Amino acid sequence: MANQIKLEIITPTRKVFEDMVDMIVLKTTEGEMGIMYDHEPVVALLSYGIIRYKKGAEKKEATTMSGFAEITKDKVTILTDASELEGEVDKTRAEAAKNRAQEHKNNTESDQRRAEIALQKALLRMKMK
Repeated sequence: MANQIKLEIITPTRKVFEDMVDMIVLKTTEGEMGIMYDHEPVVALLSYGIIRYKKGAEKKEATTMSGFAEITKDKVTILTDASELEGEVDKTRAEAAKNRAQEHKNNTESDQRRAEIALQKALLRMKMK
């Protein structure tokens, strides 16, 4: 457990993940950020993206649908609107959501910004393993 950092991923409805890991890579609004034990404290604004984390030889991923990351020397707490771990993503639902979002984007009467966000979320979910 030496030189590991605690990772917590929390949504309004559940604690998605909590474990000690070796390294975390987040997608922030400023770009990707790599985090290991003894990182400088910082609060980062997260973008839609995939959180990658490594524990030993095992590499895993989780989605994040915007939010914040509070980083201290020994802990990263991610507060996000929604998150799914590898294997939790329903590819059929993600594909259907993508198709709906594309239809809304093509409809001039629909809210284009909301349709674009929905499309980004669906495409992100489809990238998961």
